[in-house]
Amino acid sequence: MDDGSKDDTVQIASHYPNIRYIRHERNAGLSVARNTGIHAADGEVVAFTDSDCRADEDWLYYLIGDLLRGRFVGIGGHNFLPPEDSPVAAAVMASPGGPAHVMITDRIAEHVPGCNMAFYRWALLEINGFDPIFWKAGDDVDICWRLQQRGYRLGFTPAGFVWHYRRSTVHAYLKQQQGYGEAEALLMRKHPEYFNTLGGSIWHGRIYASAQMGVTTRRPIIYHGLFGSSPFQTLYSPPPEHALMFLTSLEYHALVTLPLLVMGVVIRQLIPLGAASLVISILLCFVAGWQALLPPGKRRRWSRPLIALLYFSQPIIRGWARYQGQLSLNPAPLVGKESLEQLSLKHKDNQFGELRYRSWSWFDRMTVLGRILERFDQFGWPNKVDEGWKGYDVEIYGSRWCTLQMTTAVERSEGYVLRIRLKPSWSFMASLCFWSLLGFELVVLGFVQGDIPQLWLLLLTVPLFAWWLNVQKQGLQRLTATFLDGVADELKLERLPFESPKK
Repeated sequence: MDDGSKDDTVQIASHYPNIRYIRHERNAGLSVARNTGIHAADGEVVAFTDSDCRADEDWLYYLIGDLLRGRFVGIGGHNFLPPEDSPVAAAVMASPGGPAHVMITDRIAEHVPGCNMAFYRWALLEINGFDPIFWKAGDDVDICWRLQQRGYRLGFTPAGFVWHYRRSTVHAYLKQQQGYGEAEALLMRKHPEYFNTLGGSIWHGRIYASAQMGVTTRRPIIYHGLFGSSPFQTLYSPPPEHALMFLTSLEYHALVTLPLLVMGVVIRQLIPLGAASLVISILLCFVAGWQALLPPGKRRRWSRPLIALLYFSQPIIRGWARYQGQLSLNPAPLVGKESLEQLSLKHKDNQFGELRYRSWSWFDRMTVLGRILERFDQFGWPNKVDEGWKGYDVEIYGSRWCTLQMTTAVERSEGYVLRIRLKPSWSFMASLCFWSLLGFELVVLGFVQGDIPQLWLLLLTVPLFAWWLNVQKQGLQRLTATFLDGVADELKLERLPFESPKK
């Protein structure tokens, strides 16, 4: 599949008449190109690799062999640095953000990178292939999550590998990370249940990259077996310290280091704290560069300082692209389109904090929740189901500014009454913007000498912004209530009027 390349791919392909070559005249994006290949293929299994990879001669033998032997719908393998690749590419390989597989066991994978993966064609067609919104990256993560949501398993083969050429310049590497950040924004929009508040991905397995990623504070452990009886003694490497690596993230720089340095202009005592915060982040990057594993023959005097530089710049570039993507994405479809019924409730004094629905016959609360989630998926409304650790059932993502937590319960009172509590709140993006605006205004007022009444009007923007955010919260609550009324009508549940709290 040639997705509108501008190099000499057409001439190269013409020398191999036994290869089926399909070309897009214009670049349509990574996912569209993969889907074109899926529909053009007539085999039972579709295998994928990328243009910056060189497959091992036994790649398909091991990849397909382990796929057929296991109860998997898809499988992936390693991607190694080619021996002839440059020292800069070796430093890029040892830096964060590279393609990695996530393992639940030694054979069951949670994610396999797109440069080395294969799937049964029927499984891809069942979920309508790759999502075209993933233009540059993220397509492999999305396809793995969607297959697992269907109850399928992914496998991993250690022998079916490809040689993966890394970016050979710092500019190319950072541009790649920018694309990854944009893809993460799309993934957060489509799969919010797989991300935490700060935008970090949540994996149940362990991430395995081509090189150690991050700072480790513990030494590797050798498993000897009971009384030293293990015939093949294994070396277990400790995972990186994610809490320490947070000190190199964009969020840490924006919420801790930068405010300390800016406020230090007014309050001189804060300058040493801001400088110390920045130095700690830089030192962690140098420690990560010092601990990085480089292939023999690829080490130069500048290799580890370069890795430290990439450790420092990569979270900033990728995080900035992720936040830019979140701000540029359109709101959820349901939030942007209100019906006449919803608008009619806009100026009425209705209470939407708790809804009540009654049925005179017994019904299963889980069935109702299942129907609600099914309707959410049909309308493309992002949501996150609690796995049992929170005090709510479902968290709904209405827009970039607000979220809503929904909790349900059933009681027996004049029939069976379903109670649904709707608790809206500001999103992380809204809180970040609010406190950043407040901090900026306080710094501006701190610079101003003398009494200038006009500047104090600047502080009015903070309560106005807070009022607007609360309006968004109320709109999401009202919208969700109307949506739930529609689901209740489908299930023949009677809407009960608002119940005033008992004194």
